Amino acid sequence: MERPLFLLSIVSLGLGGLLAFLVALARTPILYKLFPPGYFYHALVGHVDLAIVVFLLTFTMLLWNRFMPKRDPISFYLVLLGFLGIALISFSGKGTAVPNNYLPTIDHPLFFAGAILFFSGFWLASLVRLDLAVKNIFSKDPLINSLSISVVLALMMLLATLTSIPKTGSHSELYLFYERLYWAPGHIHQFLNGAVLLFAWYFLAKLLGVGHGLKLLRYTNLSFLFFSALLVLVPVIFEDPVSRSAKVFTEISYAIGLGIPIFLHAFNILRRPVFNYSVYSITLWLSMLLYFLGVLIAYAGLKSDLRVPAHYHGAVASLTLALMGISYYLVKEYGWIRDFPKVARFQLFMYGFGMVLFVLGLYFAGFKGAPRKTYGTGFTDDPFVLLSLGLMMVGTVFAVIGGVIFVISMLRISLKSRHASISAN
Repeated sequence: MERPLFLLSIVSLGLGGLLAFLVALARTPILYKLFPPGYFYHALVGHVDLAIVVFLLTFTMLLWNRFMPKRDPISFYLVLLGFLGIALISFSGKGTAVPNNYLPTIDHPLFFAGAILFFSGFWLASLVRLDLAVKNIFSKDPLINSLSISVVLALMMLLATLTSIPKTGSHSELYLFYERLYWAPGHIHQFLNGAVLLFAWYFLAKLLGVGHGLKLLRYTNLSFLFFSALLVLVPVIFEDPVSRSAKVFTEISYAIGLGIPIFLHAFNILRRPVFNYSVYSITLWLSMLLYFLGVLIAYAGLKSDLRVPAHYHGAVASLTLALMGISYYLVKEYGWIRDFPKVARFQLFMYGFGMVLFVLGLYFAGFKGAPRKTYGTGFTDDPFVLLSLGLMMVGTVFAVIGGVIFVISMLRISLKSRHASISAN
C-alpha cells in the first residue's frame, strides 16, 4: 500500500494548499473583500486538517510501510475513507467550523466519521508495528531509531485521546470542548512530527552521501517518551487540560522534551555539511532554516496573536518541505522517472523561501498585536501591520506556486507511470 499512500498524501496536500490560499486571501488587505466571510473558518479548518494532519500522518504511514514493512491490508482503506469525509465537509461549508488547536473541527457527523476512520487506520498501522518499534527504539541507525519512536508516539496519541475524553466538559461550549479533547494528543502529535523530521533530515543527509551513526544521541528517545507520557497524564493531573497551569506545563514539555533533542541532532548533522545545488541539499538546508526560524519565534515568547501561527508554520512547513524532497527520491525509486524534473529545484526554493516570507509576515504583524484566526483587516489601520500582512501574502503566493508545481508534478509523474504500465500489459 506504499504507492497508494503516497498518492493520497499528495492529493491531501494539494487540497489543503488550495484552502490555505483562500485563508491567506481572506486576511490580505483589500483582497479579503473578495472572499465570503462565512466560509473563512471552514477553509481554515480544512487547510490545517488536510495539509498538516492528514498529509503528515499519511506520509508517516508511507515511511513505516517502506522501512518497517508489515502485512497491513486494512489501514490504507480506513485513512482513505477518513480523508474523503474530512475533505468533503471542509469544502461543502456545512456544519459549524470550530477553530480549536491541533485538530480544528467541523461540528458535523460527516467530519466525525472521517476523523474516526482516519485515526483508526493510522493507529492500526502503528499497532501492527509496535513489536518492531520496541525492538529498535534505541537503534544506532538514525532512520530506524526515529521511525521506531514515531510508532510508539502514535499509540501514545491514542492513549492521550482516551484520557482527554472525560475532561471535555459541555458540548455547548464548542471551542473549549474540542480544545480539551485534542490538547494532549495534539501536543504528542508534535513530538511525532519531530521524530519524523529527524528521520527526514538524516535521510536527506544520507542521500547527499553523509552517513550518521548514533551513539549517545540514540537515547534522546527517552526525552520524547518521557514527556509524551506526562502529556498523556495532563488530563488526569489537571482539572482542566487547557488551564493556565496545564498550558505552562505543555510549553515546558516542548521546550525541553522536544526542542533540546532536535537541536542536538541538528548539530550532529551540521558537523558534516554538504552544500550544493542538488534537490536534496536545497531541501535539507531550507528545511532546517524554516524549523529554527519557527523555534526562534517560540523561544522569543508567544502570545495569542499571529506569532503563534508564525511559530508552528515554520516548524511544520520544515517537515512538509523535507517530505517534498524525499518524494522526489521515491518517484525515482519507484521507477516512475529516471531524472528529476527540471523544475524540482525551482519548486523547492519557491516553497521554502515563500514559507520563510510567510512566517516573517505573520511574526511582524503579530508583534504589533494582530490577532490570529481573524477574517479581514478591520482590526487595524497600522501601516506596519498592513505591510506585514502584505509580506505574508507575497510569501503565500510563492509557497502556493511551489506547492502547486509539486502536486501537479507528482500527480503527472504517477499517472503517466500508471498509463505506461497499463499500456505495457
